[in-house]
Amino acid sequence: MKLNEFISLGSIYVDVDADSVKNVFKKISIFFSKRDKQKAMTINEKLNERERLGSTGVGNGIAIPHTKIPGLKKTQVICLKLISAVDFSASDKKGVDIVFSIIAPENSQSEHLLILSSISNFLKNKNYVNKLRELKEPQKILTLFSKV
Repeated sequence: MKLNEFISLGSIYVDVDADSVKNVFKKISIFFSKRDKQKAMTINEKLNERERLGSTGVGNGIAIPHTKIPGLKKTQVICLKLISAVDFSASDKKGVDIVFSIIAPENSQSEHLLILSSISNFLKNKNYVNKLRELKEPQKILTLFSKV
């Protein structure tokens, strides 16, 4: 599964301004909810709940916050490039500037894991990660996602 199979052009956000994990989660919940305030609150609460279990910072300046939401019909994924790095308490102590967030239906198992695996495969390629950091246009990022 390639990243562009589940991340669309409208799901890529560049130059996101957030100064803390909580603010990153607020932005993510707004992006996912499309102006549905109740859904945004639920997503925000669930992301914060998940983060309290352990950091979703996976190292090398990347985080993959994820959660499951009741009533959601389809797994959704977004990619954020932050203006400045945020401390996600990652094991390598590096600040996070790239975020892939996955919001899945409550009963989802295999699709959620497939997406995590695809993101992981992309992140293993240092050249792709470096290129992602350089790119500023969502269309070019989506093209990069079609390679892995």
